[in-house]
Amino acid sequence: MDLATLHLHWRVSKYKGKSYRSYSLARAYRKDGKNRKEICVKLGKLTDEAVNRWKTLLKAIKKPDTFVTTCDDITVTNHFAYLDTATVNAVWDYWELDKVFQNNGMRSVNISNIARILTINRCINPVSKSQISEWFKTTALRWILDLRVDSINPSRIFRELEVIEKNKEAICDHLFQLMSSRNPDSMKSIFYDLSSTTFTGSRCLLMKWGHCKEGYRNHIVLAIVVNNEGLPFYWEVLPGGTADATTITWLLERMSKRFKVKNTTLVFDRGMVSDDNLTLLEEDEIKYISAMDKNQIGDITGLDFNQFSHLDLKHVDEQAEKLKNFTKLNSNTYYQEVVVKKNRRYILCFNPQLFKDQRKARDQATIDFFTFVDNLNNELIKAKKSRQKEATYKKFKKGASKYKLAKFVDVSLEVIHVRGKTDEVKIRTFQGNVIVDEEKKKAAGKLDGFWLLVTNHIEKNSDSFKVSAKEAISPYREKVVIESAFRDIKSFVEVSPIFVWTEAHVKAHYTICVLSHLINRTLTLRLHEFIGNLTAETVSHEKLYAMLSGCMIDQIQVESVGLSTYNMSKATDEQKELLERIELRDLLNNNIIRKARAF
Repeated sequence: MDLATLHLHWRVSKYKGKSYRSYSLARAYRKDGKNRKEICVKLGKLTDEAVNRWKTLLKAIKKPDTFVTTCDDITVTNHFAYLDTATVNAVWDYWELDKVFQNNGMRSVNISNIARILTINRCINPVSKSQISEWFKTTALRWILDLRVDSINPSRIFRELEVIEKNKEAICDHLFQLMSSRNPDSMKSIFYDLSSTTFTGSRCLLMKWGHCKEGYRNHIVLAIVVNNEGLPFYWEVLPGGTADATTITWLLERMSKRFKVKNTTLVFDRGMVSDDNLTLLEEDEIKYISAMDKNQIGDITGLDFNQFSHLDLKHVDEQAEKLKNFTKLNSNTYYQEVVVKKNRRYILCFNPQLFKDQRKARDQATIDFFTFVDNLNNELIKAKKSRQKEATYKKFKKGASKYKLAKFVDVSLEVIHVRGKTDEVKIRTFQGNVIVDEEKKKAAGKLDGFWLLVTNHIEKNSDSFKVSAKEAISPYREKVVIESAFRDIKSFVEVSPIFVWTEAHVKAHYTICVLSHLINRTLTLRLHEFIGNLTAETVSHEKLYAMLSGCMIDQIQVESVGLSTYNMSKATDEQKELLERIELRDLLNNNIIRKARAF
């Protein structure tokens, strides 16, 4: 009797006036064109629990891989990271990055797969290049990419870094074309900036010792261009110590000739603003938006900023509403067109929150300087040798400069004598007394909250500019997208530490980091576009990866039958909703399990 051909059948029977269900195992067949049923085994009256067991057994028997075991015989022997790595892998495919790596020669593993694996690792769990192969073994990428585990080894990783770097320009071209075709509006404003990243080691020719945002360190400069969604499409690794303003020339060459961005606006920080750079952009007919240094505001606008001396911390929000000749853009920005000189248009902006921040920062710096003076006075009073007045005064002034208070803070020195080793020995030392010039302090803060925008959008329709002040200000205020890019690349993507040192390897490392940011940013945009119910608070790629990481491919051992197989951890409702939000719901299908079992 083949149980796989049977099903559970029941009929109502009566006994002593009571009705009950009587069960049997039956086989269905057709005869003379009609459905028939043969009772094979009578089971009689069954409990609900027994009925469920028979149904489960008959259903299981119909599957060819069915066997009987107990819970004690089933163990999970290994886990392989799946849902988080599969998510990054899917976004790599979304950007069609494999198309860039066409020529694989005689390689057993495509260059695109090496670049893909390095990028996924940077997003999920950054490790050194030499550790990539060990990390690869802990993931489901072997089945996703159809790769043998032993095909990914340190020598192959390092060998292909140089090839990846040779494809960098092609990657940039590919991303630019793709972004331009998919969302042309995202390229109306492009953002450019540079940042330094510290460097481990001393052999790389690109690395230079010098001042950077982290202090005096060995560092390299990363230049990056992103669209108005914060998605990178061009980057360059420059030697440490490269001045911001000197990079406009090569950027100009790429923007105007390779990317043909005549109809877009280049937005960059004030650190790159110089008369020569603006002239270069104007001569090449590239539209730009930037800001001027604070010390240039007075000369360019011709305004007497003493007229704003009434602004104060407590009432600045209300006072901003009444600023003469200023128009309100939003609660944080008021503006007025001030002047057009040659091909440049200047718009003066006032930000109440910036005003508060700058005032509070100056007050805090003053408090910190008083603490600095107290500490230095304590050192001086314990002097073991007599001090020189000029040298001591320079120490106080250096502190004032450090806290950016030199314009309105001074220190007077008072001579005191302290006891030396004996009563007869007197040591001449000093005590500093802080002098704050309130008028000069007021003058130092007269530009608080103000910033000056410069642009060459000077074309007019009759009496008004074609590009309104609001349209000119908004892109510069949105340059936070590129600042966010640097924060992501330098922190979560973890550029540092860098364990490679040849120029090609270092540049390839940065290319992988930027591609990781491209994927991170893509996922973040999707999370912000679709807000869920269970996962509404998940709006960053970091949190996304953490929440998806729990869904893994599990290796299962069944001792009673000597079976080793694979299955996927059951996805939670939160994980399912996240996949809906990032448009990758298909990642929970059984294809990966079938591949793992057949691999």
